[in-house]
Amino acid sequence: MNRQSKLLALGCCIALILMFQALSWGADVEPKVGQQLGPVKFAKPFGGDEDARYLGLEKAGEFTLKDVKSPYVLVEQFSTTCPHCMAQAPVMNYLYNLVNQDPKLKDKIKFMAVGQGDTEDRLKMWKAVNKVPFPLIQDPNNTLGDALNFHPYPVTMLLDKAGKIVFLHIGAFDSADEVLKEIKAAAK
Repeated sequence: MNRQSKLLALGCCIALILMFQALSWGADVEPKVGQQLGPVKFAKPFGGDEDARYLGLEKAGEFTLKDVKSPYVLVEQFSTTCPHCMAQAPVMNYLYNLVNQDPKLKDKIKFMAVGQGDTEDRLKMWKAVNKVPFPLIQDPNNTLGDALNFHPYPVTMLLDKAGKIVFLHIGAFDSADEVLKEIKAAAK
């Protein structure tokens, strides 16, 4: 191999290394309990005034976690096209019912699900088909995933008013009863 070929090969190797390094800088990082959610402004709740009242919002408009009138918010990051999210939908509904039947948790935890990349029409269908009893929030630009620096779904997390993750489950779960035990331990 002559000198010019060696330099060309070395240049190509350096270019590939730099390209892979640049790609890894923007890569998702799996969230952890104790992590602070980046700033996020949520869109108006899909269900309008009824969902706004449930969350304790003054009006049905954009809001932040600090606007929700409860110490904790259980947020599910999901997509209407995700098969794991579809399987988890009835389990989330059951978890919501368990929390609302518990007098110690009922006013302490509010639920909402944020549809990553979803349109209003897809959320309407999701709510109707899955009979979702809690607010759905449209997030066509993946604002929540960006604030979390993690875009896979489903992700279920219990956040305090400051946006600190106090409970986290990545992926679908089968047992609402088991998750309820973990949520009770985290929501002090």
